[in-house]
Amino acid sequence: MKKEEAAKELLKQTKEKEETLHEMLNQPLSFIQKALVDGLYTFYFDVLGKKPKIDEDAARQARETFKNYFPEKVEEMLAQLLDDPEGYHQKVVAFEKICPPVFVDFPTDPSYYRVIISDPSRQLQEVLTRLALFSNFPSSNGKYSALDVGTGYGRLAMVIEDTLRSLYAGGKGYRVFGMDISEGNIEAAKKLNRETGSEITFFTRDMNQIPFPSDSLNLVNTTDASYLNFRHRRPFYIAEIARVLRPDGGVCCITNPNELTTLKEYNYVMMRTNYRTYLNPVNIMKATVLGKCSIYIDALSKARPDWALTTTADMTDTLTRVLKADIIDITNWPKKGGPSIYSGFTFAVNDSTKRQIDRYTKFRERRKAAEQWFDM
Repeated sequence: MKKEEAAKELLKQTKEKEETLHEMLNQPLSFIQKALVDGLYTFYFDVLGKKPKIDEDAARQARETFKNYFPEKVEEMLAQLLDDPEGYHQKVVAFEKICPPVFVDFPTDPSYYRVIISDPSRQLQEVLTRLALFSNFPSSNGKYSALDVGTGYGRLAMVIEDTLRSLYAGGKGYRVFGMDISEGNIEAAKKLNRETGSEITFFTRDMNQIPFPSDSLNLVNTTDASYLNFRHRRPFYIAEIARVLRPDGGVCCITNPNELTTLKEYNYVMMRTNYRTYLNPVNIMKATVLGKCSIYIDALSKARPDWALTTTADMTDTLTRVLKADIIDITNWPKKGGPSIYSGFTFAVNDSTKRQIDRYTKFRERRKAAEQWFDM
């Protein structure tokens, strides 16, 4: 079967799965399911007293200082970065000297993470990644290069590789990379790589410094990653994605919690769509390992402006007004049964995008040797 025919068939199957997942995500929350979540919250926070400890003085200083350095919207921050990359970089350094960033380790050990990736919400992320890949396949130059940013233990990188392997029918016309700031996550990814016979290249790097030449990648995917990036650094991450994507159809898929996300609403979605999994006490305990990180992040996003979630409208305006990118799809979910707490953006860069980021691109390319970029 030719690549184009294989892609057409896989696309059909993927869209059918997307419809099924939306139906599952739109299920109403039953009284019993809500009572279970509410009961767990009362027990964990009120009875056990497990409320996250936030440095209130540091948070207050961050709130007061942030507005003196940065505008409110990521759209405006990105415009400043593209206009004066070095100047914006210096502002970030100055702010973080006064208000040191609060880092949160987010482990993605497969033995724990497999519990929550059975959730329809997580499966929908995989579907959106596949749809992004199909939107610009095959590559105009015959070879397809893809990068998963904030890869964790490599879940979405492996989804990309599996899809490309099916499309190329054993051929080697593609390369897949996965990067994450956590050495522990990358070690877990490499271990799984060896166990499964995968050929993904995994490496450790900050998402704000993507070590690839400009115009070199067909696809960049980033799932549940950018919200872990400090809000004033997100313009670097967005500009980096635009820089490394090819101007002749390079596509990015970003999925993230949005401004409507709260930890309780997220748990309502998990409970109503994957009820049987979370009735198992062992699975609840495993999910709690990740839940501790989420509880802390949830508190930080409310207390500190440098941790605030990016709104769906702000991200849309950032992509269209500043980057001049072409929006392929914006998906919010769940569509019914509660607030839409997740957003997925798929967009393509173009010649106008490249002109917008020209000054930033030159700023980054001066650091190519020092950062040891990949030779593509």
